[in-house]
Amino acid sequence: MIKLRSLIHRSLIALVLLSISVDAVEKEYMLKAGFLYNFARFGHWDSHLEPLDQFTICSPDKYFIDVANTALKNRTIKKLPLHNKLVTLDQVTTSACNMLFITSDTFAQWQNITPLDLKNIMVIGETDSFIENGGHIRFFLSSGKIRFEIAPQQLKDAGITMSSKVLRLARVVDR
Repeated sequence: MIKLRSLIHRSLIALVLLSISVDAVEKEYMLKAGFLYNFARFGHWDSHLEPLDQFTICSPDKYFIDVANTALKNRTIKKLPLHNKLVTLDQVTTSACNMLFITSDTFAQWQNITPLDLKNIMVIGETDSFIENGGHIRFFLSSGKIRFEIAPQQLKDAGITMSSKVLRLARVVDR
């Protein structure tokens, strides 16, 4: 009987810890989705967005897309409805994106693909070597808060500039 109680007790603790972990990841992704929304609002794409029927944030991570759909429901970017799209990392699917978010779970896929033409696509990630691997913006944690760094020259090479308001909040890096 004592062993059964102990097993139930340990199982409950593990279940609570697992749910806390899932909630923390969901909250983090909601915050990052909000950051992406603001990057889109304060970014300027050299190619005009007017011919598009929507502004598309893409990611190969289904969990992030599900969270972003909740966090960014009914939002618009530059008068275009915002759409979050699950993609595979290839030239055809990423060409329909305005922004591409590479999570830590999908970073290995990002590293293993042949270089994509990322003209007019803002690429954001969350791993240590993301900017060195061709990304434009990288999230990192500092004192328990989400911060970001930007490589403005890489953004410019992709045909995108970022508002000085955002650059003042970022850690600006050169590749």
